[in-house]
Amino acid sequence: MTRLCFIVFCGSIFLAACSVNTSSKLASQSQPGTDGISLYEKYCASCHRPFAQTTKPQRNVSRLRSAIKLFPSMNYLDILSDAQLEAVSSALADISLQQASRAK
Repeated sequence: MTRLCFIVFCGSIFLAACSVNTSSKLASQSQPGTDGISLYEKYCASCHRPFAQTTKPQRNVSRLRSAIKLFPSMNYLDILSDAQLEAVSSALADISLQQASRAK
């Protein structure tokens, strides 16, 4: 009986720890980051080069949203809110086409 209580106790601690960890991950993911450059670096740079050398300057929210829907490799980005996409778009708007072509 004591062994069973110990196992139940350990199991409940394990489950509680897992739920706290999951909750904290979900909370951090649901907090809308609105720094466009940071969002770009987190979600875009691996394919489209670092922000300072982006291959996608001056993209508006509509183009970003369309690309997310059109390209299967980008579909996971549909988690980004309109505010987050606006932040990325605003950051990209500050990069001229001339700057982007020099960065290549």
